[in-house]
Amino acid sequence: MKLLAVDIGNTTINFGLFENGKLISKKKVLSKKFKSNPYKNYCKAIISSVVPNLTLKTKKIIKKATVVINKNIPIKIKIKNPKQVGTDRLVNALAAKKIYGYPAIIIDSGTATTFDIISKKGEYIGGIIAPGIRISAEALNEKTAKLPKINLTNINKNKLNVVGKNTEEAIKSGIIYGHVGLIREVVNEIRKQNPEIRNAKIILTGGYSKLLSSFFSFKTDENLTLKGLQIISENLKVQKLK
Repeated sequence: MKLLAVDIGNTTINFGLFENGKLISKKKVLSKKFKSNPYKNYCKAIISSVVPNLTLKTKKIIKKATVVINKNIPIKIKIKNPKQVGTDRLVNALAAKKIYGYPAIIIDSGTATTFDIISKKGEYIGGIIAPGIRISAEALNEKTAKLPKINLTNINKNKLNVVGKNTEEAIKSGIIYGHVGLIREVVNEIRKQNPEIRNAKIILTGGYSKLLSSFFSFKTDENLTLKGLQIISENLKVQKLK
């Protein structure tokens, strides 16, 4: 039995095809260019979306799909307004809890960089939202007269000098090392203010996780959200059987 998992983000839409619980294929398209389903052979589909205007469009294109809402995600949410948490963040939290254990800190580096925390009881207790790497690069280009737009997809840590010798190198250094510093400081502060999760597992995911992974010893799982959707699909099937 094949399941199609679809993660709709602000920048990209990630597709994952699962067979008997295992991810066998994945594809990615730009959200603004999404026009057709890259997969045709599947039995059912599950969608997580943080882009409301794309949700309905995707539901029309992706047949036999269930759209995940917060109450479908089997994790306790211990914050003031649970409806405010994006489904992608809760899907990540559930996947981290089920696959890697808890307490845990999930760092998702995409359009935004988010930190989500699972307590030692396995509950979602909140998080942090910061501007992502791509937003930072675009802001420098759009809000200044002379700074160019920089390609951040092919950066090699071993060739990235912290002191740039030209404008492009200086921007790359500022964005990457600045982001690495942001992550380190936020993680340190989470540990300091929450001593009960000082030894939490840390999982790095999202579109820039590969780029950032060489700076940390964290577990990296680019497919965390897709795996979480597969877990939720299994849970929904059990609920229906009951």
